Amino acid sequence: MEEKMKVKIIYKKSLFVELVRRHHNFLYTTPNRENRKYQCFMFEDTEELNKDLAELTGNKYERR
Repeated sequence: MEEKMKVKIIYKKSLFVELVRRHHNFLYTTPNRENRKYQCFMFEDTEELNKDLAELTGNKYERR
């Protein structure tokens, strides 16, 4: 049986733009459930993505 791809949801557009610049695998967008005027950006959840998210948000990366 194939394992499903894990997806990471990004809510902030500036993070989305920076992650695309860093060549992460952007999958698709969906409307935000809480506020339809905003979009949610879906990325493939990888260790590299989590490292960059930690760096961009000023957090320390701890491996899962």
